[in-house]
Amino acid sequence: MERKSFLGIDFGGTKINFVLIKSREIIYKTKTPTGKISSGKDIVEKLALEIKNIEERTSIIPSAVGVGLAGMVDHKKGRVVFLPNIGKIKDFPFTENLSEKIELPVFLENDVNTALIGEAQIGIAQDKEDVIFIAIGTGIGGAILISHKLYTGKNGLAGEIGHITVQENGLLCNCGKRGCLETVASGSGIERYVRKRIEKGEETKIKKQEITAEKIAEFAKQGDKLAIKAYTRASHYIGKVCGGLVNIFDPEMIILGGGVTESGLILKGVKKEIRKYALPALLKNTEIVTSILKNDAGAIGAAFLAQLNESGKNIYA
Repeated sequence: MERKSFLGIDFGGTKINFVLIKSREIIYKTKTPTGKISSGKDIVEKLALEIKNIEERTSIIPSAVGVGLAGMVDHKKGRVVFLPNIGKIKDFPFTENLSEKIELPVFLENDVNTALIGEAQIGIAQDKEDVIFIAIGTGIGGAILISHKLYTGKNGLAGEIGHITVQENGLLCNCGKRGCLETVASGSGIERYVRKRIEKGEETKIKKQEITAEKIAEFAKQGDKLAIKAYTRASHYIGKVCGGLVNIFDPEMIILGGGVTESGLILKGVKKEIRKYALPALLKNTEIVTSILKNDAGAIGAAFLAQLNESGKNIYA
């Protein structure tokens, strides 16, 4: 069996994506439902089984494995800090347990950080030095690239853009705080807003059983006023936060990723809203784009995370 490839894993609340790379080429990819997860050991057991299946299917044993987890992780210690959307798991020695189980080196990162690594390696940000990635899905995550290096802060937890407060005394977030960007502009935030407006009798063609961010986007494109209002509201808050990020970081590019961005409505809205909040001298040199690797970005980046770490390259600012 060959040992020159790297396996990347994007472990989310509903699905797990796997990508094998050799050099800079994707040679295999697959995905599976996450299933019921209630502990760190559940994640390790699930991944160990899937990795074994991939090795048998491809006849390839990877040289190392990179994992992006949806939540707060300490990449330096290889520990889970808190996974709010995956079993609410706290303080778990992840890399130690998985590495022992699969007998391979394991590298851990936040899933949005790995998505940004993917875009920087073979995606839309290949030639960019300073980039911010905002992933908008069930929740909202962020990642920051400074001078080609991933900025993770003193504790390795920087980039929690979804937990910037945008509404005083707003809705309770999974993180325990109120009024986070995630509560109003994520997929679940958009769905919650539409559901509440329907309950209050607002006119719309959207049926209760059709309330998903994807369906709401379809209705918005068909001219449904409530659906348009829901996406306009989400874009307003994301654009406001992006304006602040432009003023702080002066990035070359802001990438909007995640399933909620795929309709194009968020990109269009953010480009309009950001002008109200970002300083013109900074904004004129900032590209606002969507991810080109889409749902594969996190797993691709996780594979490069393993490859770069194994080669001894420092990827951190």
